[in-house]
Amino acid sequence: MKRFLTVIAALAVMISASAQGLKLADGIHYGVVGGFTSSQTNIKNFSSKSIALYHAGITAKFNLGIGFAIQPALIYQVKGARLYDVINEGLSEEERHQFDYKLGYLELPVNIQWGPDLLAFRPYVFVEPFVGYAVNNDLIDAVKTAEIEDYTNQEKIKNGWKEYGLKRFEYGLGLGAGFEFWRVQISAQWFWNFGTLYSPTSDSVDGQNIADNIKDAFTKNKNFQGVKVSLAIMF
Repeated sequence: MKRFLTVIAALAVMISASAQGLKLADGIHYGVVGGFTSSQTNIKNFSSKSIALYHAGITAKFNLGIGFAIQPALIYQVKGARLYDVINEGLSEEERHQFDYKLGYLELPVNIQWGPDLLAFRPYVFVEPFVGYAVNNDLIDAVKTAEIEDYTNQEKIKNGWKEYGLKRFEYGLGLGAGFEFWRVQISAQWFWNFGTLYSPTSDSVDGQNIADNIKDAFTKNKNFQGVKVSLAIMF
């Protein structure tokens, strides 16, 4: 993660320097983007909560005229969800688990905008299809018992792909609105992941109960969905 942010910072410096030294085509702007992500899963069998995460990357905006623009980006996007009060089969009902899932995606969203240029500022609406590939994941398993009222005894499992049946590829869609002034963009959107994030062909070699819970959480129509708020600075 630190290496990724270092690369993003280096690319931002290079883009800024290039923009100063070269005459770019009219209507093309480059910049950096980052912000807040809150996602959750839509599950009937378990209690779930959203968790606050983040995204950061680089972007380029192509003005097409009459209010239209296309703005692709390359970002590192962290999505996740929390399942709590999960009871594992074969164990006492007084032992409950809380699972925090966090998956980091290298994501390519394409923001298709329309909004009138009002000289001092530009409000706009957009649709944003995206594809992504998961590069890392974290799973924190916390346990609560009758003797211990809060979730403790946390176990962190990192990059368990085959073991827990997680797919790396994702795709989805976002809908939202934004506000642009000077070199700054502020936007908010609601996004959905389509398809399935669980691979039924994967063999769980350990932690079968955890794998079953992930399967229930990430089957079709129960994937990550949530809100993304972004700030972009254009050069």
